[in-house]
Amino acid sequence: MITLDELSRMRREVGMTQADLAIEVGVSQSYIARLERGSLDPKLSVVTKIVETLTHRQSKTCAEIMTQNPVTVDARDQASSAVRVMQKHSFSQVPVLRGTQLIGLVTERDIIRNLQHNMNQLSVQAIMSPEGVPIIDETTTIDIITPLFHTYQAILIHNQGRIRGIITRSDLLKLT
Repeated sequence: MITLDELSRMRREVGMTQADLAIEVGVSQSYIARLERGSLDPKLSVVTKIVETLTHRQSKTCAEIMTQNPVTVDARDQASSAVRVMQKHSFSQVPVLRGTQLIGLVTERDIIRNLQHNMNQLSVQAIMSPEGVPIIDETTTIDIITPLFHTYQAILIHNQGRIRGIITRSDLLKLT
């Protein structure tokens, strides 16, 4: 039997707020708060829906939600080509490779920071953010990677060292 403390712990582990869980289950945020405090005796059907929601979220792997074979740009390409790729595919970021090695992401923010420059005269590497990009194994569960999105816009997914996909914040929204 699952306790209220365990439900609360599971919710936090999958990176959901009380409001997120409430929306998914079809109750109010205050209902979830009162449930977690123990000041409410919930209906079995609501508890069942909460448990199903949380366990479903926990059990999904990166491979199940990632966008496979992500579009990439080369570090030596003109920044304008990265802009065209992002516009064509409606991407907010694109992985940057040097040869076959991942060196980072170029993001909308990077483009905007460099609008004063001629994008035909700058390389992708010259404008991309220097911060690293998490690379996670495709068998990792979603509950493990969700907290990374507080810091990163995207996470790259690999299998045996080869980039297999990308997960963005919009991919996580599809889980709701």
